[in-house]
Amino acid sequence: MRTMLYKLTLKKRMWVSFVLLIALSISVTGGLSYYISAGVIERNTFQLSQDNLNTSARVMDEKAKQILVAVLNIMISQPFVQMAKDAASGKTDGYYAHMSAMNTSFTQAKLAEPSIESIYIATPIGEFYSASYFRNQSFSFYDSDLYARAKASKEPFWVEGHEDLLFQGKDRVISLVMRSISDAPNLYFVVNLNEKGIQSILTDRLKEPEEQHFYLINRKSESVLMNQTPLPAYYNQAFLDAHIGSGSQGHFDVKVKGHNDLINYAGVTFNPDWLLLSVQSRSELLKELNWIQWATVLTMAVCILIAVLVSNLLSSILLKPLYHLQMLMSRVGRSDLSVRFSSLFQDEVSQVGHKFNSMLMEITDLIEEVKHAEQEKRKSEAKALQAQISPHFLYNTLNTIIWKMETGETDSSKVMVIALSRLFKLGLNNGDEMTTVEKEISHVRQYLTIQQLCYEDLFEFEIEVADETLLALPIMKVMLQPIVENSLLHGFEHMTSGGHIRISLTAEEGKLQLRVEDNGAGMDAEKLQASLRTHASGPKGYALRNVYNRLQLYYSGGAVMELSSVPFESTVVCITIPLKEEQEQ
Repeated sequence: MRTMLYKLTLKKRMWVSFVLLIALSISVTGGLSYYISAGVIERNTFQLSQDNLNTSARVMDEKAKQILVAVLNIMISQPFVQMAKDAASGKTDGYYAHMSAMNTSFTQAKLAEPSIESIYIATPIGEFYSASYFRNQSFSFYDSDLYARAKASKEPFWVEGHEDLLFQGKDRVISLVMRSISDAPNLYFVVNLNEKGIQSILTDRLKEPEEQHFYLINRKSESVLMNQTPLPAYYNQAFLDAHIGSGSQGHFDVKVKGHNDLINYAGVTFNPDWLLLSVQSRSELLKELNWIQWATVLTMAVCILIAVLVSNLLSSILLKPLYHLQMLMSRVGRSDLSVRFSSLFQDEVSQVGHKFNSMLMEITDLIEEVKHAEQEKRKSEAKALQAQISPHFLYNTLNTIIWKMETGETDSSKVMVIALSRLFKLGLNNGDEMTTVEKEISHVRQYLTIQQLCYEDLFEFEIEVADETLLALPIMKVMLQPIVENSLLHGFEHMTSGGHIRISLTAEEGKLQLRVEDNGAGMDAEKLQASLRTHASGPKGYALRNVYNRLQLYYSGGAVMELSSVPFESTVVCITIPLKEEQEQ
């Protein structure tokens, strides 16, 4: 970011300064307005939702109390007391009389609490229920899970929304199951509440936007009302345990699945395992505040447009002398050193212009010096690169000479010493950077002779010169030796015999071509060729890179090195250098 700012012109920096100042001011103002408004709306929403939930919870608790009172009124009624006595003694002859007498109690209970769908009483002498209902004879209470739970629990318990299996019609009900307080054994009440009536307690009090949802669930995250919208799967039991636990009421906001929800909860007293839950999307809640964002963006756009126009006018007036100086500098950049700055003013820009004129005169004087220094620099760099060619084979050569002398191979030792002496004499070349083709061939021949004696039977070599007149041509010294050394060290590294090196020199179209070919292990020619162009460094290809760099310095980019390789068939290093250019140098 800082780099991009540095690249901007002064005029554009003035534009950016105006725009950023105005944009920052408006953004901060709009952002604070949005933040404060969002906070107020969230707090009000939490409070309103909590009040609704608490009210709904109280209504449901009142409903539960009324239902219990209705059931207790049945239990203390004379028809029920008489029936309970017969049930305790096992008398069944008065069943139908009891059934008829109990109908009045059932009707009174339903009138007292309209949410009661039906009341069912299971006794040892028979079942009792309102005559207006049709019993589902395929369902036995004493064989059901309701009876098993009622027998195991001494306290009344509530059953979440389910199909009514006691009576025909399969209405969806919520059931209260409780044991009778009479002395009769196995006497149980099942009070079925209309699920829609319970649902209306929630929906009738829902005055919030449509995006808000109320749920009646248990603490295992299971719906109590089957006809309500399903609770999202990610609000599971683990979520409730982590955020609500055993809490009775409260609120919090949570981020799930990439969006924020506002959640209120309240417990119901009659069944601590049930919760009322309110879920509302924060984004939907705050969508009414979008006008603040749009107003902020629109105001910012208008102010930025004004800032650009004003800054453009001011910058054009203030920067006119600088533009003139910039134009002169551009002409200098196109190698026109004859330009000069002139101005009638004596301000800071004019002072810079006069310094610019002095600089141009100094540059003109220095150009010739730089040209001369550059030539000397090229020669120095070439010498430095050549000096990097380390005769690392010297150690092995001397050891081989000593070993051959100890084993009595004096003739081979003598040949190696003479070849080594000629090698260094030709390499030094009396301090001259240039040599002839003949001397360069002799130099590489001495090197290969030494290596043949060091690595007996490893390789053979041949040198071909297309035309004898080429031997007198001047070329850069120590050019071929690093290439054949590369063949020996890497191409024949894992070979014990059968190596072959072929060196050929040809000339055509004013260019000398030197070709070194071997049948070694080869190399990644494309990768190495790319590394030569990018000047990449590394342990592999050091000798080739050294020769390539020296060629570029000596021949000013006129020389070309091309690589190709087919492992164990033909690996070629081909160097093409301009003859005319070299002869002129």
